[in-house]
Amino acid sequence: MSWNHLRFFVSYLIKYRIGVGLGILALLLTDFAGLAVPWILKEFVDFLPRSPSQIDLLGFAGLLFAAASIQATGRFGWRKYLFGSSRRVEFDILNRVFGHFLILDRPFFQRLRIGDLMSRATNDLRAVRDFMGLGLLILVDSAVVISACFILMTVINPSLAFWVLLPLPLVSILFFSYVETISRRHREVQEHLSVITERVRENIAGIRVLHSFVQEEHEKEKFRELCREYIIRNLRVTRLFGVFTPALVFTIGISGLISLWIGGRAVIEGSMTLGDFVAFNGYLMQLSWPMMGVGYIINLSQRGLVAVSRIDEILSAEPVIRDRAGAVDPGTLEGGIEFRDVSFTYPAAASPSLIGIDLRVNPGQKLAVTGLIGSGKSTLALLIPRLYEVEEGAILVDGRPVTDYPLERLRRDIGYVEQNPFLFSATLRENIALERPDATREEIDEVIENAGLVPDLARFPEGLDTVVGERGVSLSGGQKQRVALARALIKKPRILILDDAFSSLDAETEEIILKRIHTQVRGITTLIITHRLPVVRDADQIIVLDRGTIMERGTHDELMRVGGLYARTCRNQALAREMEITLQ
Repeated sequence: MSWNHLRFFVSYLIKYRIGVGLGILALLLTDFAGLAVPWILKEFVDFLPRSPSQIDLLGFAGLLFAAASIQATGRFGWRKYLFGSSRRVEFDILNRVFGHFLILDRPFFQRLRIGDLMSRATNDLRAVRDFMGLGLLILVDSAVVISACFILMTVINPSLAFWVLLPLPLVSILFFSYVETISRRHREVQEHLSVITERVRENIAGIRVLHSFVQEEHEKEKFRELCREYIIRNLRVTRLFGVFTPALVFTIGISGLISLWIGGRAVIEGSMTLGDFVAFNGYLMQLSWPMMGVGYIINLSQRGLVAVSRIDEILSAEPVIRDRAGAVDPGTLEGGIEFRDVSFTYPAAASPSLIGIDLRVNPGQKLAVTGLIGSGKSTLALLIPRLYEVEEGAILVDGRPVTDYPLERLRRDIGYVEQNPFLFSATLRENIALERPDATREEIDEVIENAGLVPDLARFPEGLDTVVGERGVSLSGGQKQRVALARALIKKPRILILDDAFSSLDAETEEIILKRIHTQVRGITTLIITHRLPVVRDADQIIVLDRGTIMERGTHDELMRVGGLYARTCRNQALAREMEITLQ
């Protein structure tokens, strides 16, 4: 157990020290009451030759009843306080993990799969809870009972105790020799469970695709294979403990034979009383569970340590993008954007996505960005709200580097609408008013109209109170994009980024929405990324990206006169549109 893992557990033990302390106290009472039973029987057996009276028998019965009552009360106490504390620890860690998820940035979630993260936050967390509750219980219980039994057996008959306990350390040696193997195999099991979780999540998310391509049976077979492998890996752990348990039972049996042989002779010879013999064997039998508990605690501890290391990978991860020291909130932004010799390469990418970008957009202007797929258009947009960090050069907003702004301020004044927007399984109203839950009905109506959603509201059974389902499954692609636009507009952003945000709409609808935004939402700096060039003719500036560099820039008329890539693409799209109209 590393110091970090130990510190992880100790920090929660300290936090819930009262509950844990009461639980351990209740456990000690239970153990001591249980340890008293063989001694009471010892006294009773040795008292029998004296012809005990009815009162004597009632006295011994009362002692046994008191011991049983203390055990019952103690069991209730340690279940309530130890298990209750472990549940509170689980609650705290879960909230801590979820809160940490929310501050991590895109590079982290691109490195780890969602199913893996879900498994860490559920299955691994349960392993930590079991170790904190059941594991602590068995650890204390085994230590107390084993120590007490050794001492009491030695007190009763030191010579017999030596011979009877002699085989038991062999089991412990067997346990500890496999600790590293157990840890490795537990990690393999938990990592494979993450793979299964991710597979289930992916299949459910892509269920419509599976149905469309009739891949249900294929996916069932792949899932069966994953489950078979999971069983195999679990059996590798089980086989180890399949050796331990029989070895322990056999060792306890050998000790019992030694006790019967040597102890029986001692009773016959008169060097040991029958009561001592009964109590000695009672304590020997009480050793069975704690000795098995040693193996169980090793299993729980290894699972718990593996789980802590996997959870710690999340908690120790730091966002690459964070507020810089000295970042100052200037209040509302004006919306001016400037790129100064900006270059950017995605992690593990073979070539840069942007190279030497120089660009300036004044507050309230409209910038259109076009180019072939993979030319760097979306990357350009993602760098402005610092969803990725610039590597070379600088991006300025209102003349200040974006790194000089607190992230909350920068992103609060930027509305971002992407091609495939994410909607939560909530109502339309909740999705639209995500950042402003206190928005008035008038404000929501205004953004709905500007986003072109008014005609669609009549089709929704409950209007704005219609639940859209997971990821907006009940909406069409165009409806989701317009809901996302309304969600961005209700922020009243100073910068609006539309990253191919109307790809699911026809060109005419896209043009109408863009004109409405331009006329109704004045003073907002707009960055439009699109392949449909006719809709950006009125942009104050148009840039054409190719392989991460700006190949052309200017207004629509200027670029048409140049006769370059923009002009050729514009003419081809116009021709295709005329042919489409003719065919209709």
